[in-house]
Amino acid sequence: MRRSRWVGPARLALTAVAAGSLVTLAVVTPPSRAVPSADRQGTASTLELVASAALSCPGPELSGISGVEDIEVPARVAAGTAPDSVLAPLTVSGQGTLTFRSGQDVSAPITERGVTSSSESRQAAPSDVLATGAMAPGLAATQEWVVGRDEINGLATVPCAGPGSDLWLVAGGGAAGRQERLVLSNPGANEVTVDLQVLGRKGLVPSPTGTTVVPARGRVTLLVDAISGAEESPALRVRANGGTVRAVMSDIWLDGSVPVGAETTVPTAAPSKRLVIPAAILRSGGSIRIAVPDRQQAVVSARVIGADGPVPVPGGGVIRVPGRSTGELALTGLAQGTYTIEVTADVPIVASLFASWRVGTSAGDFIWAPSTTPAAGLLGAVYPSRPERLTRIVNIAASGGPAAVSVTSRVGGVWSTTTHDLTQDTSKLVILRDPEAVWVRRVSGTGEVRAGVGSLTGTNAARLVSVAPLVESPVTSTVGRAHPVS
Repeated sequence: MRRSRWVGPARLALTAVAAGSLVTLAVVTPPSRAVPSADRQGTASTLELVASAALSCPGPELSGISGVEDIEVPARVAAGTAPDSVLAPLTVSGQGTLTFRSGQDVSAPITERGVTSSSESRQAAPSDVLATGAMAPGLAATQEWVVGRDEINGLATVPCAGPGSDLWLVAGGGAAGRQERLVLSNPGANEVTVDLQVLGRKGLVPSPTGTTVVPARGRVTLLVDAISGAEESPALRVRANGGTVRAVMSDIWLDGSVPVGAETTVPTAAPSKRLVIPAAILRSGGSIRIAVPDRQQAVVSARVIGADGPVPVPGGGVIRVPGRSTGELALTGLAQGTYTIEVTADVPIVASLFASWRVGTSAGDFIWAPSTTPAAGLLGAVYPSRPERLTRIVNIAASGGPAAVSVTSRVGGVWSTTTHDLTQDTSKLVILRDPEAVWVRRVSGTGEVRAGVGSLTGTNAARLVSVAPLVESPVTSTVGRAHPVS
């Protein structure tokens, strides 16, 4: 593993058309300062800066299956903390460290806030980003790789995040030449047992896999075909027992000998009657895959949320999906651009959007854009240094009320901030050229804020794309203390 190094700047110009999280594992230890937030019935609640934080990155997704040839990808992980201006009026003081851990390798510590660092990720092993003390508040990290070869072509950008116990991955398909890999990583000190369940077009898919054991601080990679067979529209549920796991799905596709694309996607928002996909980057249409966890049929509708408010999806945007099954809602008639999609149903559902960027029969790429949860605090991403020039399209949506949102980015080593006023059920597009980091937070208003980032490199038919949500970053934790009632 190479030592961490500072990220260098690059530039790229791109024009995009706008028509329109995962929670970090944070551990709090007694701080040096706290701010009271409530005092009633003999208890006091205080907000304290987090004293440690840990993020889990999947590691190179296309390696580590016994009997299956590894596909090497140049995965890199970047991490950093939000600048102090983003955390204001809170003040971070003291010392701290940020380190990368991949397998048994640990990087040299980083001790300066507001800068970014990147490191290679070890094959067939997860990478963890660990921060303590003054380096813990506002931590973010991202894993990314770009490949253009005969057997694989694509860009995969994955936020590093905390684990969960009940996760949904909505991606993949049954077409010839398509291969999906499920990557399960366990950042904990004890092994975890995982149950896997697949829903498909005709209901629950029988699976011979059973349970899977993920070792402590290790990972397991599985071929999804072994779980779902040739199901053309799978939705995979991951349930952990005895702990929590991080789960991502890698989807690669060959049309004969021509690579169609590659993407790694993260879990969707939990089942809900209302879902929002904040970064749907379309070239020539796409489809929304919907899964219904329970037995009752779902009546599902979709609409597009743009800068001027919501508009219906062309063609109606309504579908019925049987209980414990999946369905595909086609998106047609939308011009190339970046959209926010809202999906509603009469029963809880999960959803993710698929869109191909392939032109004709040449090599191409595609995206999976999952629904995300609204932000309770700060959202952020830090990006690896790469020789390729990349543009990041940040799409921010406010729903249920208005919101003023600040966007702070680092480009060429320089921080800048812009503020955007969003009325209820609108979205805003911010285009950044090779940013090293981006942070989004609601500064006022009552609207729910979500944000996703589309990453693009290359030109015209050779363009590579990926979509990832901005991940919530820990800053403070609420701690309650009891005291005598007078």
